[in-house]
Amino acid sequence: MNDIVVDSSVVAKWILPESDSAEALGLVSEITLRQGRLVVLDLAIVEVANAIGKRYHQGLATAEESRQFLDSLIRAPVHVEPALRFLSQALEIAVEYHRAIYDALFVALAQELRMPGVTADEPLFRSLHADFPQIALMRGWAAWSKKTS
Repeated sequence: MNDIVVDSSVVAKWILPESDSAEALGLVSEITLRQGRLVVLDLAIVEVANAIGKRYHQGLATAEESRQFLDSLIRAPVHVEPALRFLSQALEIAVEYHRAIYDALFVALAQELRMPGVTADEPLFRSLHADFPQIALMRGWAAWSKKTS
């Protein structure tokens, strides 16, 4: 299967210029070339839109740049899943691993859909990867995907 679940930390790097944005965009290209889907929670779209707004309020983006970022987010090549469907499972993960429900929702989505999950959130990866080996760190995605193919 060529589909993967990505969390908001990865989506944000597609949209907002960050040091590892090129790697995040490479992930999009790779999955798209494989004719796979990039699956996100509906919540991730809102989280990234909030990051765009924060960047504007911090003076790191103009209003016009913010509009362009939002337009890119809206046009992102993603398949969106509703978070509500995964809340019960996410709560169990959040409680057991002392994680925010946002993080646990991403893990629950990957687990429920039986897809690899990719995050740029290193603390999340470190805290859950041993028990959820389908979760990969974005900066190690290339090596991880070769190993699991």
